[in-house]
Amino acid sequence: MYMVLFVSKDVEQAEEMLDVWVRAGIKGVTILESSGMQQAMSSGGLLSPGLVVSLRKLMQSREVHHRTLFSAIEDDALLERVLAASEKFVGDWSRPDTGILLVLPVARAYGLQKRFS
Repeated sequence: MYMVLFVSKDVEQAEEMLDVWVRAGIKGVTILESSGMQQAMSSGGLLSPGLVVSLRKLMQSREVHHRTLFSAIEDDALLERVLAASEKFVGDWSRPDTGILLVLPVARAYGLQKRFS
């Protein structure tokens, strides 16, 4: 099992990536508003480069525009489809403003399979 995460500072790009993932076969995605260290440092949310960000101050000070998408994927074939579709959508990951994509192994997961009555 894997956790796939995509972080984008472009809300439209994140919405389009969500569509790419759904078309590739992902059934569930969690979407979060997010903020990176660079954004926190430029807003004065970081006391100094080595200290912890005051998240409350950061979140209250301005609207956050970044988005993080994540999904648990149990199937290797689905993972490969999602990765290929993501790369096709983004193109060259080394270009600026393409976002980042991470794939992490998941040792255990609980609550993914729900029974509805």
